[in-house]
Amino acid sequence: MKHGDTRPLVEVKHLQKFYPIRKGLIPHVVGNVQAVNDVSFSLTRRETLGLVGESGCGKTTVGRCVLRLIEPTGGQVSFDGADVLAMSAGGLRTLRRRMQIIFQDPYSSLNPRHTVAETVGDAMRLHRLVTSRAACRDRVAQLLERVGLNRNYVNRYPHEFSGGQRQRIGIARALAVEPEFIVCDEAVSALDVSIQAQILNLLSDLQREMNLAYLFIAHDLAVVRHISDRIAVMYLGQIVEEAETDDLFAHPLHPYTRALLSAIPVPVPKRVRTHIPLKGDVPSPINPPSGCHFRTRCPLATAECADSRPPLVEIRPGHRAACFHIDRIEELPLPLASKLTEEAEG
Repeated sequence: MKHGDTRPLVEVKHLQKFYPIRKGLIPHVVGNVQAVNDVSFSLTRRETLGLVGESGCGKTTVGRCVLRLIEPTGGQVSFDGADVLAMSAGGLRTLRRRMQIIFQDPYSSLNPRHTVAETVGDAMRLHRLVTSRAACRDRVAQLLERVGLNRNYVNRYPHEFSGGQRQRIGIARALAVEPEFIVCDEAVSALDVSIQAQILNLLSDLQREMNLAYLFIAHDLAVVRHISDRIAVMYLGQIVEEAETDDLFAHPLHPYTRALLSAIPVPVPKRVRTHIPLKGDVPSPINPPSGCHFRTRCPLATAECADSRPPLVEIRPGHRAACFHIDRIEELPLPLASKLTEEAEG
């Protein structure tokens, strides 16, 4: 952990988001897409929680529900003790100054008709953080320099920038209102690997300087490891494992986490890699399997797994997992990434 403050800044309990499926000449609901089903976690100040999983597992939906960019179906979300889901439009507007988001696609998240000064400065004017247009432009120029861009870019348009530069503008926009919490929604997945490292280092520097908390959403465990204090692994709308980053890499307790770790490219050519293949495809969130959602692909699955859903419980201090067969996890090979972590710790 990077700090000693254990009070939760963001607390999510039993979050749900279902999308109704309607059919017929007179549309009626015939089912639901269970995008997020019973997700709980907390996040302290100056902490980064990485949220990882395959595409379609509900990561982005969780982030947007926390900010109320989409309305949850059920559950609770609190920010610094305030009930986010019970807030009025006015209360939510005030809260939005403290909660921001960096979007995945740096090409579609910026208005092509707005200059950088307008894109970054709009929120400052909305929240009345600047008293004049000149003060706004000066503040935008300062933010551009802080994210590694030339202050003279304030009059340029998005099409004049590369993908990495656009994402830096998106970061400057999120910082404009001096937030305490930022959802980074696949913030580096659309960028080249070399640019990814620069953006991750920038986010880490900004966190230290501005005391930010991040919910860092990604599908790449190697990227998440670089920036996260803790990692939560999602599968089909549910969290299946959560632990501090080094503990999760060294001692993965869920079969799905081990499979993800076994797929990480590790630049050690003389070491033997052991892949853990998963059966079939990810089931549909419209009709997920009974019991444990992962059982249809799990090499440890038994009849018990179909009868009831395993609870997410603490197996060791600070390490939670949802599996009936934790005692059999050593039947699966330890991924090379985990072996290297253990050796580094030793």
